[in-house]
Order: sequence, then structure tokens, then C-alpha cells
Amino acid sequence: MIEVNGKVYPMWSQFVEDKEKWIGGILEDLEYGGSTIITDVELVPNGEASAFLQVNGEEFGCGFDVSCGGIRAGDKGWITFSGYGGHTWRIKENIK
Repeated sequence: MIEVNGKVYPMWSQFVEDKEKWIGGILEDLEYGGSTIITDVELVPNGEASAFLQVNGEEFGCGFDVSCGGIRAGDKGWITFSGYGGHTWRIKENIK
């Protein structure tokens, strides 16, 4: 489990710990449009008391503070996230 600022985040750590299955997959921004190939998944400090889940792509990245983000229902084969102000984006595994 990944520790950030002295706390562990089981829900969000799993995406970083399994990042190899996401790298090469698709990141799609449902609010602003566009898709890109995933290059990295990170859980990094956000200030001194929280963490930020960041999915990076070749063209852009999406993420949120873990206190403001969540997973919601979406299309089969995708994991859909909702972040700040309802910003919605999703990821799909790299099918090798």
C-alpha cells in the first residue's frame, strides 16, 4: 500500500500498484473531450495532509485530490472517475 503524508489510501493505491496494466491503455476526458494513451499513474502529496491521484497521458492528464474524487458507474471495460466540480474522466486497461 502506498503511503502519502503519513496516510495510506487503499482505494487509490491499487491503481498505482497495478499501473502496468493501465500504461498503454486509454485515458478519456468525458467533460472536455479527447483521449490519449496512458503513460503513468501516480499518487502524490497534495499539500501536507492529502494525496492527489494523477493519470498521465501522452497529450494530457486527469486527476483529483483523493478527498474530492470518486469512482462512479460507467461503460463496461472502463473505470469512470468523478473529480473536482463533477469533472468526469475514465480509463481503460491496455489490452496486450
